[in-house]
Amino acid sequence: MTLPTFLGIGVPRAGTTWLHAFLASHPDVYLPARRKEVRFFDRYYGRGLAWYEGFFCPEEEAPRYAAIGEISPQYFYCDACPDRIADSLPGVRLLLMLRHPVDRAYSNYGFRVQRSGFRGSFEEFLARSPGMLERGHYARYLDRYLRRFDRARLLVLLFEEVVRDDAGARGALAAFLGLRPEGFAPSPGRVNPSTVPRFRSVARLTVRTGRRLRRMRLEPVVDLVGRLGLRGALTRGSPLPPIDPELRRSLAERFEEDFEELERRLGIDLAVWRG
Repeated sequence: MTLPTFLGIGVPRAGTTWLHAFLASHPDVYLPARRKEVRFFDRYYGRGLAWYEGFFCPEEEAPRYAAIGEISPQYFYCDACPDRIADSLPGVRLLLMLRHPVDRAYSNYGFRVQRSGFRGSFEEFLARSPGMLERGHYARYLDRYLRRFDRARLLVLLFEEVVRDDAGARGALAAFLGLRPEGFAPSPGRVNPSTVPRFRSVARLTVRTGRRLRRMRLEPVVDLVGRLGLRGALTRGSPLPPIDPELRRSLAERFEEDFEELERRLGIDLAVWRG
């Protein structure tokens, strides 16, 4: 049975698409070709490990790879995932990408504008979806993982540092996963940015159709559309305007204690979030 040696566990809108593209460029890394986010441990756990194994290379091919894994950023927020992962994948290594909570929420707002046709302001989005800011209190969710996994098995990357210094991310990932640093292709740059679709009704219909097909267990059709780039073409548009600086500062104040808690528990420096 071939199962992952590493998992990307989160968080959404924090550079996990960049991480997927960067890891996929390395010849010694295996990532599922059929689907970027398998979501076994939060959505499809009931289908069993045999179903999950079908996304990875055959057992006889596994020795060719130094690291085998998948990236499903929703795992970080799932109550059941830490126990399921620890029980199913003893020894697995975890990759966690974090982003300033307000910027992550604003990117999620852009994602809703792009994929769901949301037409309100960021403030209106937060009023309707207060959980988007709550999810920025990362320490609350981190606890569940640190109870089941040693800190040494968790690599934390900050979106802001990766954007500024992809060489540092290259070295960190290589050391953590046992890879040759020179095996990575050049950084793919910005990946999956939020945009305002040119044709909002078409973008909204595309997303709804994809969800309907998944409910009908026609995931292979949705996966094929994603691999061909059709979904991106139908939802593409103009760049999302920047967040209002005053609003960002006001919202960021509520996370200072959380920053300090993350620094203490993870042994990292979050100065880049305080600028």
